[in-house]
Amino acid sequence: MDLNFSRFEILTATGALFLCLVFAATFTKASAIQSEITTAAVAAVEREDLFWVSVEGRGQSLVLTGAAPDSVARDQAGELAAGIPGVSSVDNRIAIIGESGTCQKRVDEYLEDRQVTFKSGQAELTTGSLAVLAMVASIARGCGASFEVASHTDDRGDAAVNQALSQRRAEAVVRYLVGSGVPADQLRAVGYGETQPVADNATEAGRAANRRVEFRIVAANGGATGDRGTTGEDA
Repeated sequence: MDLNFSRFEILTATGALFLCLVFAATFTKASAIQSEITTAAVAAVEREDLFWVSVEGRGQSLVLTGAAPDSVARDQAGELAAGIPGVSSVDNRIAIIGESGTCQKRVDEYLEDRQVTFKSGQAELTTGSLAVLAMVASIARGCGASFEVASHTDDRGDAAVNQALSQRRAEAVVRYLVGSGVPADQLRAVGYGETQPVADNATEAGRAANRRVEFRIVAANGGATGDRGTTGEDA
């Protein structure tokens, strides 16, 4: 086997190897910077309790997505990201919930595909419900409107027990909202038990639809103006 290489071939191979090493080092450094910036951004939004923000790092740029309760909150997230050391630009794609609608519409839109749930047969909120209620609280604080928190069950079990359970669940939601900064005098907890079904209790799907929590804007005369809500857990 002839292992004799020309000077040109040796120089070419050496140059190619050098370029590969430079590229690898540059790529590694860029990846490390991106990871560092993304980690810092995630920590920042968590520290500010902006749970509705998702962060994606692209080099030294950040892309923000999610759904904010209002434009002020969206801008706050963008400014927070832009202030992180090393960030060159921020692409703020965060949407605003019900931007052109009423307060009721904003709540309804957010709850369209989200649920407030409880542990089976109890008035204890599940962990997954806390983030949902945190956003509802954020919307409610911005609206300044009064809400009726209406809790419903399916028709399984004793009607009186279901009534009492629904009332405790409504009160549990109100306690969480008050703890999240919504004035107590803007909230009213009402348990309706099994008296207001929206689906057939003869099927599991119907019973699941009937187990729900609704947030309704309360009119000046005390009546509720909205009727949208989220499903809850077992009655």
